[in-house]
Amino acid sequence: MGVLLKQIDARHLAVNILDRVFRSNSYATIMLDAYFKKYTYSPEDRALTTELVYGTLRWMGWLNHMLQQTYHGKWVKVPPIIQRILEIGLYQILFLNRIPEYAAVHEAVKMAKEEKGPAWGRVVNGVLRQIVRHRQGLIPPSIEEDPVLAISVRWSHPEWLVERWIQELGIERTRSLCQANNERPKISVRINRLKTNRLEMVEHLGRAGFHAEVSNLLDEFITVDHGGGLTTLPSFSQGFFSIQDVSGGLVGRLMDPQPGETIIDLAAAPGGKTTHMAELGDDRLVIIAVDRYITRIWKIQKNQKRLNLKGIFPILGNGCQIGLKQADKVLVDAPCSGLGVIRRRGEIKLRFTPDKIPGLVHLQKSLLSAGAHFVKRGGILVYSTCTVLPEENDCIVNDFLKSHPRFQVEDGRPFVHSTVVSDRGFVETWTDYHGIDGSFAVRFKKIA
Repeated sequence: MGVLLKQIDARHLAVNILDRVFRSNSYATIMLDAYFKKYTYSPEDRALTTELVYGTLRWMGWLNHMLQQTYHGKWVKVPPIIQRILEIGLYQILFLNRIPEYAAVHEAVKMAKEEKGPAWGRVVNGVLRQIVRHRQGLIPPSIEEDPVLAISVRWSHPEWLVERWIQELGIERTRSLCQANNERPKISVRINRLKTNRLEMVEHLGRAGFHAEVSNLLDEFITVDHGGGLTTLPSFSQGFFSIQDVSGGLVGRLMDPQPGETIIDLAAAPGGKTTHMAELGDDRLVIIAVDRYITRIWKIQKNQKRLNLKGIFPILGNGCQIGLKQADKVLVDAPCSGLGVIRRRGEIKLRFTPDKIPGLVHLQKSLLSAGAHFVKRGGILVYSTCTVLPEENDCIVNDFLKSHPRFQVEDGRPFVHSTVVSDRGFVETWTDYHGIDGSFAVRFKKIA
């Protein structure tokens, strides 16, 4: 399938997006947002397309295991677009009870015929109907015989990652984490406390059709039951709230921004943590928001304008090389593997490989070292990631402390809830333990 040129129905759009995710390393979130802005879909069709794309990505390993057990032939020789049609069709059969099985099969066969002709339509029909009839016989590998393969298949995670987690966390905890990663994530709303409060926002979202609950970790965060239509609310465009996971909000709290301070955010885009810090500081502070890509600078500016924040000053530049004056506080929200946000970005499970870790670690160390240079004596440096790999977290901290003796760790407990703080004083969140994205953050103080 080619470039999206015309409006198509929800299932066709889901297949199209999934196809492009595989073919061109596109991101499903960006593509969904772009297409929904260009064409008008009913709330039901938007919800269905979103569910099919994210759900299929989330369960890709399990879906492929069942399809490959059923298809008579070499799966790699099946045209990619037919693979996508089968995956989305099977996802509906296994996970969406509101869609009748016959309807899912019918639509899949129809798309296959349109894409590759009647012969492939018959193949799709045969494979899906056989699974419908015999799904109880399609079982995952035995966890007793091969726990890595069993968890990898059943919970759709790459084997290398499952193997690592079993070594570090044990079999049961690994299964728990992978299972949590495959659950539909809750949507968190960050209140712009300069414009409203959480009671008003809970009532407002309730009137708009959302079931809203206050976060048990951060006062300025609300959890809603779904995200459909949130950004179309006038209150969003008017800057009363932002969409951000609670794990990201913990970083802003760890920074503890105060009026009158100057803060450098060394890798700021798209601006969620930047704008949160501005709100926490009553927009009476200066935040230098650095990013190396102009398109990402535009995103910061867009969020700043929507929230009506005056104290943010975006700067285009490489955080490892840019020249800036020293500041009271510096945030290094480092690029990382993203393995803490798997439940939101299913592409990560398909694309990230362990050979990429050394390059990320080098960048993280370079950014943290650069950030340390910009901190005044007695100032604060915060390092954060959205991953749970020790190489990108604890190991970075250990290396930094050895090479920067003028810095020491400050315990995170005075700034965030103790349940998300480790014995070493680091902020560490896990999807299965805390119900939010996996993340890491540590607060350093420059003592000399």
